Amino acid sequence: MAPRREWRFPPNGGGEIKGFNDAALDTFKGQRLSSMVREVIQNSLDAEKISDGPIEVTFKIHRIPKSDAPEITLIRANLEACRNAAKEQDLKDPVSFYENALSRIDEEEEIKVLAIHDTNSKGLTGPTNKNYGPWAALVKGTGISQKNSNSLGSFGHGSKAPFSLSDIRSVFYLSYVLEGEEIEKRFQGKSILQTHYIDGVGDTQGTGYFGWSTSDACSPILDEQIPEWAIGIRDDVDGQTGTTLIVPYFQLEETE
Repeated sequence: MAPRREWRFPPNGGGEIKGFNDAALDTFKGQRLSSMVREVIQNSLDAEKISDGPIEVTFKIHRIPKSDAPEITLIRANLEACRNAAKEQDLKDPVSFYENALSRIDEEEEIKVLAIHDTNSKGLTGPTNKNYGPWAALVKGTGISQKNSNSLGSFGHGSKAPFSLSDIRSVFYLSYVLEGEEIEKRFQGKSILQTHYIDGVGDTQGTGYFGWSTSDACSPILDEQIPEWAIGIRDDVDGQTGTTLIVPYFQLEETE
């Protein structure tokens, strides 16, 4: 199958059925914003720097026209399938969550996102197709620590803090990584939902990814193929290398 840019939740294959509740996300209830800021700042202190200056972390809210960012709204089909699964399970809180997520996608013409940038770090280095290195640990891993060479984000429970602030429980990673003498740009989305049924796939795993999708993989989008809206968000800060976390459908108001 030729690769396509899409959300892919891998087939469950008879494995564990993942529900809506997530222990790591539940850790941040009541302290979502402060927990996320704490995790981001702590991991920036641990990051490997490009130069002798400090690593800087910037938080900024953007509003993106919905029509400019189909990479975000394509998650709608999965949210609807999750809503249907939660209804079958007779779980009121998850149904309410998914109904709210679908309403935001359907009714809002702009997508409010929180962008969290670090600069003067080496970015999420390491291979994108192996089971080791900072990129794999943060984007695809659970319980994998690469603390000596990571940039923005942690790899234990703390890596899930930004998801708790998204009304679609999704985050996009954009990292500018120095590879030899050139900078490679890497972009991938991640969504933590629940097992749901998709035609042609069957029951899925609870976590899915946005990127170049095939029947058995989902790879990051690189360089000039990265969406313009994401590049524009990163261009908002100085610095060649580093990582930006993009939290779409940010839950909190600017006054909170």
